[in-house]
Amino acid sequence: MSNYEMLNNVAHADLKIKLDRTPELGDDVMFCMTYPFEFRLALSHYPILIYRDKDNNTTFPIALFGFEEGENLFLNNHGWNARYIPIMVQRQPFSIGFQQIEGSDEKQQVITFNPAHPRVNKTAGEAVFNEMGAYTPYLEQVVKMLESIDAGHQQNKLLVDALEKHELLEDTTIAITLKDGTNYELVGFSTIADDKFEALSADALKELNDQKLLLPITMLMASMSNLGNLVDIRNANLG
Repeated sequence: MSNYEMLNNVAHADLKIKLDRTPELGDDVMFCMTYPFEFRLALSHYPILIYRDKDNNTTFPIALFGFEEGENLFLNNHGWNARYIPIMVQRQPFSIGFQQIEGSDEKQQVITFNPAHPRVNKTAGEAVFNEMGAYTPYLEQVVKMLESIDAGHQQNKLLVDALEKHELLEDTTIAITLKDGTNYELVGFSTIADDKFEALSADALKELNDQKLLLPITMLMASMSNLGNLVDIRNANLG
């Protein structure tokens, strides 16, 4: 696990963040967590599935970028070839941490970052603090992203709890065959069972709508049409 440091404008006055999109800067990822508030943007490019992380006993939606570990089919020589990059990728190398409030049992949220992340340096990229030690517009944008992510975790829990309550999830093995005959099987993911969704009662649909989950669920289902786009990109890369 990475050791995150709490960000401050004295120790990290000259901190800069490289914003290029390359494998060397950590963008060679197969998928990342995503949130209902960004589904509308994410489904323009990516299949959105539900991932069960057995190591951490957590379940959450993800945007899929490739078919094997370390593969991101949206990366090319010009960067990330998509109009939208999920917020969990955009926020790197920053995260939300917690600091004990002196004289209290309570903790407050603070901005932390991974000093070992390849984006972190002191010479190239976007400055984090200006000459006066204040937040730059870039860091202000990062703060907004982190606030959205914090709220997004609660949205994800609400979504997954509802999907499990109404038994809408089905474990899926996604079989992919490329034009050169290469086969891939993606396991550990779940999708929405169309037949169970269509069989939901009026009361269940109203409950999901009242929780503002009905639209995210339908967007999640619609995003699966993007799976064919990923296959097309991979086939095109084969030449």
